[in-house]
Amino acid sequence: MRSKRDDARYRAAEAELWASEGLEPQEHWVTVPESGIRVRAMVSGEGPSVLFIHGTPTAGGVYVPLVAVVPGYRSIVLDRPGCALSEPLDTSTLTPTGASGQIAAAMAAVADQLGDGPVHVVGNSAGGMAAIALAQHRPDLVRSLTLEGVPAVQGMTLPRAMRVATFKPVAAIVARWPVTERDFERSFKTMGHTELLARGGLSPEQQAWRVALARYTDTYTHDLAALGLGADWRGLRPGWAPGPETLRDLPMPSLWIVGDQDPFATPDAVREWAQEAPQSTVVVRDREGHQPWLDNPEGHSALLRDFWARADRAATA
Repeated sequence: MRSKRDDARYRAAEAELWASEGLEPQEHWVTVPESGIRVRAMVSGEGPSVLFIHGTPTAGGVYVPLVAVVPGYRSIVLDRPGCALSEPLDTSTLTPTGASGQIAAAMAAVADQLGDGPVHVVGNSAGGMAAIALAQHRPDLVRSLTLEGVPAVQGMTLPRAMRVATFKPVAAIVARWPVTERDFERSFKTMGHTELLARGGLSPEQQAWRVALARYTDTYTHDLAALGLGADWRGLRPGWAPGPETLRDLPMPSLWIVGDQDPFATPDAVREWAQEAPQSTVVVRDREGHQPWLDNPEGHSALLRDFWARADRAATA
């Protein structure tokens, strides 16, 4: 498929997004030794390092409203492989085990090269799966694990639109679609953010950035191809997402934050999954959706900073 890349137009929208929150991040590029690809991260703030890993199909900019209200931490906001300007992984021969290892290797390279020792890790949706893979393969690099919104683990329910997008012809149409702000409004309703929309929705800069990501990068092409590997019209394929055996082996504290409007799983399902992790805490947020920090950035900032402080105290006790 022909590339849609227009780096200048994408960068302009991204710069306006960060500037709208009064932030001037530094761009960093990290080469992943295992695959040879280069991935990109935007770094903002000073203090202990936090690695933010986004979901599908989007990029690190989704976390900007949260990063803006998390003082005292150095935020490493990653664009996963194939998203925004990061180079894609070769998915042509990936197996479930190989995919987990490749994803973990990319996350580990960023944490190792840009962090200052073990980092706090925050993941959403498919980024939650990536965060768990990092914690599984390289626990030495992870001080704490936060899953913001339902993570992609065994038992997650994919909405109909995502299941349909696992068909290659549909994915090709979606990847070429000239996305508009109205499309994102519909998407946000399906993701459980009805109240956010009723309050006026995303800021103009957030909306413009999301449109630019869809129109001027190949994010949708790469992420939908990866979705087609790990899922089909019935949902997640067996073996492609972490299950109870992986969660039982996580040695670090984990915080599971789920909005009660998140369509990917019920709070009870998330509680059941979290029980498998030895040091887990579950917080259910009323009237919040699949990217719950967008519904209340300040509330999530308080939750995270309290959790990170407790994890830091435990690590030095």
